[in-house]
Amino acid sequence: MIKRKDAIVLRSFDYRNSSKIIHILTQDSKRISLVAKGARRTNSQFGGDIEPLNLSQVVYYIKPDRDIGILKEATMIEPYLSLKNDLYRLNIGWGFACVGEKIPDPQDGLFGLEKRSLTFLDRGFKEEVFVYFLLSLFHLSGVSPKLNSCVCCGSRDVEFFNIRKGGAQCANCMGKDSFPFGDLQELMNDLRKGRLRVWEEINESKKGKILQITFKYGVYHLGDWLNRLRDILPFDIIPNER
Repeated sequence: MIKRKDAIVLRSFDYRNSSKIIHILTQDSKRISLVAKGARRTNSQFGGDIEPLNLSQVVYYIKPDRDIGILKEATMIEPYLSLKNDLYRLNIGWGFACVGEKIPDPQDGLFGLEKRSLTFLDRGFKEEVFVYFLLSLFHLSGVSPKLNSCVCCGSRDVEFFNIRKGGAQCANCMGKDSFPFGDLQELMNDLRKGRLRVWEEINESKKGKILQITFKYGVYHLGDWLNRLRDILPFDIIPNER
């Protein structure tokens, strides 16, 4: 059956003499691999429509007994040219594509999250989009950190954060692996809701803490595969220890 869907191109690579294989995330958050026959020829019908980090509408078919389909048509919807002209933002975009490709079990809503995050990057936002992306990914995956009350007793008077326990803690429940949370609670709440302009008001120390908390939380609750981002993201404040 031939299908037509909006999709984000996650990756592409050469295949045989003149073709390419593309990995895409479709509008229903399904990962699909497609052969774009003749895509490397100068007169290819696909042109730049199937370049990575493009939002395109694709027409394809996959036989029931095959894991890879055939791309018939592709029409670019949004190339995100602004982010692609900035190496720093481009690398963050590659990080989002890596998550889309490597996350073990893509949840409904992942396509929408990827699309919103690339749009934010295209508008000029940077590290704050990464925090928003991960916090939203945690929600989709069912491991969202508890920020507004103690994860142990429910107290609203939270002063600490514990990655292993899954969120904020009060002074009575904090343990040896808890660390001061302070006013980061409100900032992370704002970023989770997409209020990205608060990032402009945060000093570099707090930015570093928020990035480290978010990333370490992701590795612990989503899995070690997230460490792949260390080799892609441009941040030098993400801890290097494995």
